[in-house]
Amino acid sequence: MNLRQILIAVGVGLFGLSVLEFLQPGAVPLPDSDILLTGLGGLALLYTLSVALNRRRQGLDRVETPDVELTRAPDVPGTDLAETLEGFPGTGITDGDESRSVRHELGEVAAAVLTGYKGVDPDEASKQVAAGTWTDDETAASFLAEDELTVSQRIRALFGRYRRHARNRTVTAIAGLTGVETGEDGDESDDEVTLHDEIDETGTVGRTRGADDRSPRTERQTHHWTGVSAVVLLCVGLGLLLSEQAVLLAGVVAVGYAAYARATPQGTVELSASRSLSDTDPEPGDELSVTVTVTNNGGFCPDLRLVDGVPGSLAVTDGSPRRGATLRAGESITFSYSVTARPGTHEFGPVLVVARNLANSGEQELLVDAATTITAVPAPRPVRESIPLRQQPTQYAGRAPTDTGGEGVEFHTVREYHPGDSMSRIDWNRRARTGELTTVEFRRERATRVVLMVDVRPEAYVGHSPGAANAVERSIDAAQRLFPTLLDEGHLVGIGTFGTAETFLPPDTGTSHRQRGRDLLATDPVLNADVESDSHERYWLSRLRQQLPANTQLLVFSPVVDARVVRILRRLEAYDYPTTVISPDPTTTATPSCRLMRARRRLLLTELRQTGIPVFDWAPETPIEEILKQEARTV
Repeated sequence: MNLRQILIAVGVGLFGLSVLEFLQPGAVPLPDSDILLTGLGGLALLYTLSVALNRRRQGLDRVETPDVELTRAPDVPGTDLAETLEGFPGTGITDGDESRSVRHELGEVAAAVLTGYKGVDPDEASKQVAAGTWTDDETAASFLAEDELTVSQRIRALFGRYRRHARNRTVTAIAGLTGVETGEDGDESDDEVTLHDEIDETGTVGRTRGADDRSPRTERQTHHWTGVSAVVLLCVGLGLLLSEQAVLLAGVVAVGYAAYARATPQGTVELSASRSLSDTDPEPGDELSVTVTVTNNGGFCPDLRLVDGVPGSLAVTDGSPRRGATLRAGESITFSYSVTARPGTHEFGPVLVVARNLANSGEQELLVDAATTITAVPAPRPVRESIPLRQQPTQYAGRAPTDTGGEGVEFHTVREYHPGDSMSRIDWNRRARTGELTTVEFRRERATRVVLMVDVRPEAYVGHSPGAANAVERSIDAAQRLFPTLLDEGHLVGIGTFGTAETFLPPDTGTSHRQRGRDLLATDPVLNADVESDSHERYWLSRLRQQLPANTQLLVFSPVVDARVVRILRRLEAYDYPTTVISPDPTTTATPSCRLMRARRRLLLTELRQTGIPVFDWAPETPIEEILKQEARTV
């Protein structure tokens, strides 16, 4: 039995004694009134304290509304050192392995970077790490060396300061092996990064989308009046026993509060909602006005809190999608706000309503449907640079030059005349000079089958800052620009997704195919930047091979931040699908751990290039045209 139950029992007992004393004066032997008042007052104070502590621990049971004004912030790779070390290429570090310390894991990572990026023999790399000769940073070298710590280092390690400082210096030194520089401020403070440290940028808040997983209607008690009944029993009992009118009056007032809270009905809230948009087919970047009207189809609603279901991919730029209201039967409330259109199809969710009764003792949470969809398809913006494809001639004529002679416009070679050769290809000048009859061969131009593959795995939804576009959004934007350019060059172009086989447009050409590809990149749910899709690797990879025609090369858009994507790309290359990678860089140098993630990504890109896969490393601030001008590095 807890303190609250004991005090309630005491209150009930006092109330019973007071009733007996009231009916038969003198039936209850009462002690001195001052002693009784002091004792009962102490019990009341104890009960008040217990109620206060219980309320502070449990709090009021009220619904938390979602932050619909903010778009979903992408994860920044490298904000967690443990996750960065896990699966680092060239090491055996796995998730949940607690047998080795971070110091030992960093030693493995340093050796792996020396081997994979610097070309050092694995045994020699391990020796350099153990001897402390792998870096010029004395702190980092001694941290990973096998030598025992000095006395001063042991003393500082007791307070954790040395290990934090040395670990950060070591992480930065490892990243420096791949050419990763420190952040702009160069801060190397001891507390710059921890194993679970996350970047915190002022004004950026992660988004909680609460309406998607809520029940259509939920009722609950808020516990706003918790403890009133016990206060009633104590006050009334104390007032009757001591014949103190003031105390008795306080109990009567408390009875009124308790009766009011219990007598106020929850009621059934019946609402309907409608939503109108200033434009349902906008251009990306247009500002849309959203108007929501909620109507009360039931009884009196004294306290309504309304939150509109703004799509997670759209940010509110003006006004507020929230409103509080009191509605009588048949009344309506209208409110407006503005959002900025982004490419894709965006579905507004239901209006979230939190309705409380007049006493604030109970509330209902319900979703009011108001289905609305907008679609923003960007206008074609082909890149004006030639797209560097792998040489792979096919039977289809196009604009890609080959090393084979035949019909074309660029001179290739001269051969002996064969009966049936076109008269227009005979070298008449040579005939006039030497009397020989020869035929001119031109460099054949063939079309290439190309499939643009966008990485939509959960690992790809990362960005260089919480407020930046994630790698999937950048990849889709690039694919939207490269698709019409490849078609204009005469290639057969298709579209697919890396991570699921549910979205696939076979390579083709023509006006109708151009429109299908444009609509798919802008509206397909799998390619929607607010939907994370993933399926089992073996399934979608097998399905993809069934969908891909022979002699097809792949242009893959992926941030390449995990080893799994490297393994899959190498497998596709081995399946005789020549692969080129355009990799939007999502890494940053804000913390030592983030710099280590950038080094890890560079190591992964190096693995791809060593396999012979061309890689274009696409920095966030660089236009895609500038990337295409660069020569893809394969070594």
